[in-house]
Amino acid sequence: MMTAILSIITLAIGYLIGSIMSAVKIAKARSRDIRECGSGNAGSTNVLRTFGWKWGLLCLFFDSLKGAVSVFIGMGVGYAALRLFPNAKFVSDLSLFLGCVGLLGAVLGHLLPLFYQFRGGKCVAVALGGFLVLSPVQLLIALAVAIVLIAITRMVSVGSVVGTLTVATLVIIKNWLNIPLTAVSVIVAAIIVIAHLPNIQRIMAGRERRLDRIEWEKREEAKREDGSKPADSENEN
Repeated sequence: MMTAILSIITLAIGYLIGSIMSAVKIAKARSRDIRECGSGNAGSTNVLRTFGWKWGLLCLFFDSLKGAVSVFIGMGVGYAALRLFPNAKFVSDLSLFLGCVGLLGAVLGHLLPLFYQFRGGKCVAVALGGFLVLSPVQLLIALAVAIVLIAITRMVSVGSVVGTLTVATLVIIKNWLNIPLTAVSVIVAAIIVIAHLPNIQRIMAGRERRLDRIEWEKREEAKREDGSKPADSENEN
């Protein structure tokens, strides 16, 4: 019973933290609505696409921080419960269990944010921050894979999906007897892949936007705003 109560509390805290959308706040500070810009996704890639690298990286940092903080809070709740209720019966490794619950809450909050009409992002950065705490070695390996793929394909969605599946696979291989960690890696990976289904469909159709295309579009938009004619279409790629 105590474990269930603590899980609900931790899940709720993680959800509320996840519901704080840095992409929306960054865009609002620049008098824009990120959900009306670019892809309409409230995530760091769309912020990058709309406002540039500096703002995209800032959004990535704060979204990752949500995942890490939610895990730490869950672990802290577990640690405190063990000290306050030494005779109560809990699941084994309560701190890790609640850390996983906290990450799940943050992911759900980012996907379906309470404060923004349940229109959120695709949770990659939140998962990055969470797994950096829960399974850092596996996360760093998957991050390296994602960066290489993004550099090769110039598509963030490719790196995001493959990197997510990579970290989930590595976590399962290393911790296959750790049910909470294995379960949260599978659930989070499934959420992220499902959120990226439109991207996967565009990749298969050869219509997914590339970072070099985005940069070109931003240059052309600036030229149009200055009253200049757009460059020839041959410069598009």
